[in-house]
Amino acid sequence: MSKLRTVTKYIFVIVTVIAILLMVVSVIAGISIFRQRPERKTASVWSQGGGMGCSHVAVYARGARPSGKSTPSAYTDDGTSLSLDDVNSIRLSLQSVVDLTLGTRRATKDKIEKLEGWADCYSSSLNGPVTAVRVGSEDSFDADIYAVGGSFTAMHPLEFMSGGFLSPVTTDKYQVVLNDALAWKMYSSYDVIGERVKLLDKDYTVIGVVREHEDKEPRAYIAFECIEEYCSSLEDPVVPAVMTYEAILPEQAKGSAKFDVCNAIPGYNISSPSYRVVSVTGRYNVFNTFKADATAGYELPFWEEGAVKAESEIKTVAIVFSFGLVMLAGLAIGKLSSLFGQGEEE
Repeated sequence: MSKLRTVTKYIFVIVTVIAILLMVVSVIAGISIFRQRPERKTASVWSQGGGMGCSHVAVYARGARPSGKSTPSAYTDDGTSLSLDDVNSIRLSLQSVVDLTLGTRRATKDKIEKLEGWADCYSSSLNGPVTAVRVGSEDSFDADIYAVGGSFTAMHPLEFMSGGFLSPVTTDKYQVVLNDALAWKMYSSYDVIGERVKLLDKDYTVIGVVREHEDKEPRAYIAFECIEEYCSSLEDPVVPAVMTYEAILPEQAKGSAKFDVCNAIPGYNISSPSYRVVSVTGRYNVFNTFKADATAGYELPFWEEGAVKAESEIKTVAIVFSFGLVMLAGLAIGKLSSLFGQGEEE
């Protein structure tokens, strides 16, 4: 009997240690995943010094690519796709909401020239060759080309290796920012400001090199109006679809920013949504990861693919933590039952 009790004691200790280790490792892993996501704090950075909290909301729409990612994503119809006109409509609606929230009044215009009290950005992408324009050399590399507008870096923190990023307002639209992977492939250097590259049938001047949080696939960033120009020059012209729209808005109550964005989207039907609307702020809360929106049918940009992966990883560590907790609770109940049983025998 004493040997059995000794073995049982050792098993109890080993299982207890395993349960505690599972919980500790899962907590450390979860914190690490959370801290690696740069977008988790974009809203709090934006709202610093203000009297009201803000929330970051992202909208993912659909488009049509007749020949895969090498062709621009084309606008299809209301309720499914977003165009630049739709973005202007969303901006007008959201500016009115922000004015009402902040207690200001403004005359309504057909187009918002400057956002006040909030920020937004939008983007689309395609894959294509980026060619170095140099005397005696024209090295070309396939890269993802992101056409962006608005305050893109406010929602997507980037590490600048050299130069800067695209300005929302510029006199020279033919400017490009390379990520570090593409710059190194093309020039074996990050000090490439002023170099000329060719993409989408036009020559662009490199104004910056950035390092992203995500994977190291070659990427280039251009102004959204450049992809508009490219789409209009095609043999069969198309209207480029805005694949992603994002906004950082003042939030009076929990969930109000997402509600305001949904109401501002032309053709949005809350009972049967055809857009994927995500509250980026707070998305890595353990409970929120189990309520994540479905991604099927949407072509997600690289940063959202990384975010979805992070949500999945956080769910996994939460399950592991829960398993360890259940093990520990079971051991505690078993130990208490054993002690009570011994007390009754005595």
